[in-house]
Amino acid sequence: MSEETPSAEKPAEEAPPANPLAEAFAKALPKVALETTQGAIDLLISVKPGDLHNVLSTAKRNSDLSFDFLRNLCGVDYEDEGFEVVYHLYSYAHGYNVTIKCRLGRDNPKVDTASDIWRGADWHEREARDMFGIVFEGHPNLVPLLLPDDMLDHFPLRKDNPLAPLEEWQGELLGGEIPNAGYIPPGSGFNAGGGEAKEESA
Repeated sequence: MSEETPSAEKPAEEAPPANPLAEAFAKALPKVALETTQGAIDLLISVKPGDLHNVLSTAKRNSDLSFDFLRNLCGVDYEDEGFEVVYHLYSYAHGYNVTIKCRLGRDNPKVDTASDIWRGADWHEREARDMFGIVFEGHPNLVPLLLPDDMLDHFPLRKDNPLAPLEEWQGELLGGEIPNAGYIPPGSGFNAGGGEAKEESA
């Protein structure tokens, strides 16, 4: 009768170390549901629309957080799952970043403005309204930034944009040449204005 070989014991799995920034947010916002995950660089925090303004305001004004710089604000289209507004923040006081995300319904994408927290949010929000149709309630001047003033029903970065198939087709047509689209090499005989360059007389 052969003896059974004892199986090697697996080392106990260690819990991931606590993220001090996530703990600082949880401490500053004890009554707010925060869904935190660690991205490749930033801590990612997902919040509900009704909590967003409070979270952003606390992120800037709480001394343990001090996110005084809004690096960027952008929209994301998840089609049937709605839209997302993404805020990339940086703290000069502490030297770290955080990304705060908020998912919105597709039928009526609205969220409170952050322009009263960071003045730089003003034109970011106007651009997101132009490109995605997201409304930032309380914004002092939510008029088109990139589109004509009367173009209020066309959102170029939505995935259901009627021009999206054309843009995709153009990309497929260009293939590997797409990085050079619109590029005019030096010495080609054309100036930046599109006309033929004139030779200077000696």
